[in-house]
Amino acid sequence: MKLYQQLIVKRYIKSFLTIFLALTIFFVGVDVLSGLDSLPKSANLKILYAVNTFFYFSSYTFGLSLLFAMISTTISLIKENELVVIYSFGFSKKEILKPFLYSITIFIIIFIFLNNFSFFVTARQVANNILHYGKVSKYNSNLFLKSNNKYIYISELNKFKKEGKDIEIFEIKSNTLKKVIKAKRGEFKGNFWLLHNVNIIKFPTINNSIENKKLLITHKESLKTLQGFKPTIMDSLYKGAEGLSIIDYIQAIYLLKDKGINITAIKAKLYETLFFPFFSLFFAVFVFKQIPIQRRGENLGVITSKLYFISLISWGAFFILIKITKNGAIPAEIGIILPILLLAIFSYYIFSKKLDNLG
Repeated sequence: MKLYQQLIVKRYIKSFLTIFLALTIFFVGVDVLSGLDSLPKSANLKILYAVNTFFYFSSYTFGLSLLFAMISTTISLIKENELVVIYSFGFSKKEILKPFLYSITIFIIIFIFLNNFSFFVTARQVANNILHYGKVSKYNSNLFLKSNNKYIYISELNKFKKEGKDIEIFEIKSNTLKKVIKAKRGEFKGNFWLLHNVNIIKFPTINNSIENKKLLITHKESLKTLQGFKPTIMDSLYKGAEGLSIIDYIQAIYLLKDKGINITAIKAKLYETLFFPFFSLFFAVFVFKQIPIQRRGENLGVITSKLYFISLISWGAFFILIKITKNGAIPAEIGIILPILLLAIFSYYIFSKKLDNLG
């Protein structure tokens, strides 16, 4: 790595961490102060609440911090006349922008990687449990899900312990109830639900067979069923496709796509996690194009404010579009992937054709 690249990367990382931590801690502080009376008295739970709230708000402050840090770093280099010195050695805008893009890409990869861990993706739920119930985990009550010809009812589900109580599975065929499976409790092991103390009720069918006209009730000590229905997936479907890791979202789409369940919200959340962070990478090219080479004849304060405002408004527009998509108004591919793809094409055009045009 060349000396000027080391300078830019070090300045950028320092600026990013400062802005990211400042923004996130500010929102955490406001949230904690607003809910201070509702928090439990336990100091440990208060700390856990603050930490999980930090993780939750980081998903909102991360993208903006990447852009704000690039603006701040570049303006700082201009004010100290360091950017002019770099240009004087014959380096182009493309070469100066590349260290920013490499750094942003690495941060994005780290952020996406974090979305594979339950402690990060369930931060909001844990914080809400501490705030409203005074404990880290709680049972979700009265879940009702549909999968093809099966209707699943769970009286209590704890996704953290992977346990459920009072589970009932109704099997329907030709609008007729054929079978009911009842279990006092169940636990998710391997890739199946293992039900305990199971009663299976088979209802009679209408045909000439006498045997088939009987109501059959059988008892089993245990029963394997509901392959692939992870407690996290069940809980996420119940709560609107929130709190899953990237792997869980992919498994949920694969599991539910042919089971008559609307997976729009799941796909939207997956695409948001995978593609929305790259908004900062592509938009950074446009932002850098607007930054002058030197401070002479320029009002850096106005330019900085303008770029912060444009970045915030653009990020907000994409964020609102994602929210609309998650509500099912727009297909996930059109509401999330297409805008990011168009922004990528636009940024590539600027980078390859316009960036070094000093005029």
